[in-house]
Amino acid sequence: MFQPIPMEEFLDRTKTKIPSFPTTLEFVVSLRDITEISAVQVMPKNYLENIIRNITLEGDPSYRPYKNAEISLARIDPHELSVGQTFVERKKYQSILENFGNALMKEYCVPRGIAKAMPVIVFGKTETIESAVALYLPPIIEANSRQFLMDGIHRNFIVMRTGTTIESIVIKNVDVPLPCDIGTWDIVNIVDEKPPREKRFHNLNVDFFRNLKFAGVDG
Repeated sequence: MFQPIPMEEFLDRTKTKIPSFPTTLEFVVSLRDITEISAVQVMPKNYLENIIRNITLEGDPSYRPYKNAEISLARIDPHELSVGQTFVERKKYQSILENFGNALMKEYCVPRGIAKAMPVIVFGKTETIESAVALYLPPIIEANSRQFLMDGIHRNFIVMRTGTTIESIVIKNVDVPLPCDIGTWDIVNIVDEKPPREKRFHNLNVDFFRNLKFAGVDG
């Protein structure tokens, strides 16, 4: 679960200033926790890169595996990807299909479906926070000898089953090992309940697990 990050703590973690907004922002939250949107801003490329570069490792919070990586955006066919996760959760992909972007984004001229959703900064409020910001990032792929889906398996599962491509963040020249063994879509199970963490990935090494939430990214 994504825990709201106080703004001062977020700025200290990422050295990344939120683009100007007329109201003082209190927290960085998950997009799914935003209940009322006051503005949506397309994410500047340098801002996206800075967020990605400040993602840390679970085993070493001071190490940033993407600090010197090459970062780009591309439309990806999920069939081309290797995966490390062992499952997709039925209620999660159903929730994405039913709820993603429809209610919140309908007043803004941005792509609302998951296939074409671009990186955006969403300003608004939650049920308990009057002034918050959420960062939406497309799925993250590490591309070295193979294209490995690091984050966004449920979104890619939906897109693969509907036969299209999805806007993705592609990261090259990562200088640490993957956090788990490489698998294929053939052995990804559809489950009703999320399995224990040790069974969610093929031979997970938690030391190399990418801690996206540290940089405000709710995968």
